[in-house]
Amino acid sequence: MEKFEFYKPGFLKKPGLFLQKEQQMNRRQFIQFSGWAALTPFLPANIFSQSKTTPIVFETNGTEVAHIEAIFSALGGLGQMLTKSPERATVLIKPNLCLPHAAKIGTTTTPAAVLSLCQFLVKNKIKRIIIADHTLQKTANFANHEFHRLAEKFPQVKMIFANDQRFFKPVTVPGKVLKKTETLKLLGRADFVINFATAKHHSATQVSLAVKNLMGLVWNRTEFHTQLHLHQAIGDLTLAIKPRLNLIDASRVLLNGGPTGPGPIIEENKLFASQDIVAVDATVVSRYNFGGRSLAPGEILHLVAAHKNGAGEIDPEKIRVERLKVS
Repeated sequence: MEKFEFYKPGFLKKPGLFLQKEQQMNRRQFIQFSGWAALTPFLPANIFSQSKTTPIVFETNGTEVAHIEAIFSALGGLGQMLTKSPERATVLIKPNLCLPHAAKIGTTTTPAAVLSLCQFLVKNKIKRIIIADHTLQKTANFANHEFHRLAEKFPQVKMIFANDQRFFKPVTVPGKVLKKTETLKLLGRADFVINFATAKHHSATQVSLAVKNLMGLVWNRTEFHTQLHLHQAIGDLTLAIKPRLNLIDASRVLLNGGPTGPGPIIEENKLFASQDIVAVDATVVSRYNFGGRSLAPGEILHLVAAHKNGAGEIDPEKIRVERLKVS
């Protein structure tokens, strides 16, 4: 087992990252799609990339522990989502911690929201919680960041700034342009991965939400911008990394000036959550005017790519939004 200096012995499992191969259609196959549709009753259930079930996005008017509890309750409870007992499970939380900014800037996931999630997990007997991100600046720049206090507050929580290549492992990806990359080793060792993005504008991709947040789990992000078609590569990343739950922190929404800010911010005090990574992004895109204008999810190219890869539903008309009331 590879050692990480801040882990207790036995803290990590052996690696086991599984990549699910998705069927993809080229242009000619797409034209033939209507002919295939007639054969649907006789084909395997996973032959088409899109699920027939209606995806659900949960929305809360708050980010406190009670709102996290409401989300998990609506999903059937944490115990039902784990493959082992909570005491033996490892939960990986991936926030957007790209910059050492204060929460009021709106460029990162709010520490208070992640604190609520940690409190919920600890309350439900989770003993191994890892918060990890590959940041845009050196680890030293985060020395006084508020996220460190989460690890200090809970002995169950470990904070990792994955800013060294030793934290990553090569994987193959069945993508259209992304064929191989290096992803965080901990993905294969965690029993439950929670993708905890923030809601903000991005100058290169128009928005940075749950799908875009996956890039913080990759070592070489430069190739996405310089060697690959950026939007398709981000969409292809959903074939390699599949979080069990996607949360978007909309306590503050950065409407413009992203990804680094500053820019106009609205105070929303909301959480959006779904097991469908594309659906939750599509819902947030439909709700706010990012970049100074109203956008349809179909205008966000990396969401279109992820949708075509079978990662989730992009059409707001096919997504059910449930507003969870917390007393």
